[in-house]
Amino acid sequence: MEHRDNLFTYLKWRGDLTIQQDPLNEIDGLMFSELSYLRLDRVVPDVGEERTISIKEANRLYKKTNQKLMYYAQKEALFDAMAESKRYGEMTLCHYVSTTDTKTQQQFAAMHINIAPGQTFIVFRGTDSTVVGWKEDCNMSYMMPVPAQQSAVDYVERTVKGLFKKYYLGGHSKGGNLAIYSAVFSNPKFQRKIAGVYSYDGPGFNRTMVNDAAYIAIKDRIHAFVPEESVVGLLMEHEEDYSVVQSEQAGLLQHEGLFWKISGNQFELADQLHPMSQEISDGIRSFLGKVSEEEKKVLVDSFFSVFEKAGVDDFRDLLDIDAKMAAALLKAVASVPKETRELIGKLIKLLVEEKVRK
Repeated sequence: MEHRDNLFTYLKWRGDLTIQQDPLNEIDGLMFSELSYLRLDRVVPDVGEERTISIKEANRLYKKTNQKLMYYAQKEALFDAMAESKRYGEMTLCHYVSTTDTKTQQQFAAMHINIAPGQTFIVFRGTDSTVVGWKEDCNMSYMMPVPAQQSAVDYVERTVKGLFKKYYLGGHSKGGNLAIYSAVFSNPKFQRKIAGVYSYDGPGFNRTMVNDAAYIAIKDRIHAFVPEESVVGLLMEHEEDYSVVQSEQAGLLQHEGLFWKISGNQFELADQLHPMSQEISDGIRSFLGKVSEEEKKVLVDSFFSVFEKAGVDDFRDLLDIDAKMAAALLKAVASVPKETRELIGKLIKLLVEEKVRK
């Protein structure tokens, strides 16, 4: 196997090894996390159903449902490769749930992946491109639990039936945060069965949470990974150790785990975080430490009200912005405080620059 490969080459060179031959590792957890982003409604059995479906059969059915999404083409290609592999093809999926609720400001999705007899991996979807999903992430700066965190705990309580001897939990971005939160606040009987919790560039928690005895009790089972130029994964507080992973991408694009570098069945690690990443993380923490919880709420609400007033439900809409939407955004921006306007201006500039690069 070549040095410094990614998930696709991992599947090419190691996809013929079953879990029994090569036990679950950190790369498998990221593979499952990427799979969780796909819309598997009407494909994977819902919560409450007793049946399961293999990854191979789910892939076949997914192609028939016409849910293929251009912006998830690479994740769908990964799904195809997983389905054809000896390692993943016969693993089964179940207990699927996916909901986006603008009223409660919640975006939540999860499912079980039965990886081997007596072993299952509970994977939580990270933040998608919906405005409500990103607002919920920002709400974490002043609120705990946010609705998705409570839903994660409830989901575990509903779907864990005591049939398995060993459980893993994990997710990318917010999914990693939900995996840790649900592990910390699940019942002690289930906690004893948790073999590992995997967080891939997932944001942290407030100081109260990381000092909680329940968090400390499970901390040694948390495996956290962030890319060299991480921003999302360094938000809030972290008490667990984390590994810094090299990526084929640069800047904010390093958040995407598809192109994290891999050597064998482990990530290719960097010596340290990029100085700019650390500077941004320290700056955000310093800012959040100086403002009250109410001020954080006002800032978040003001920021996202712009998109609500302009009728933007999904940030992908901004990649094909027309004159009408641009006018609506400018009008909405003019209605919020100056400090928020400056922040929104920077975001829009970033989105435009990203579109030009593409």
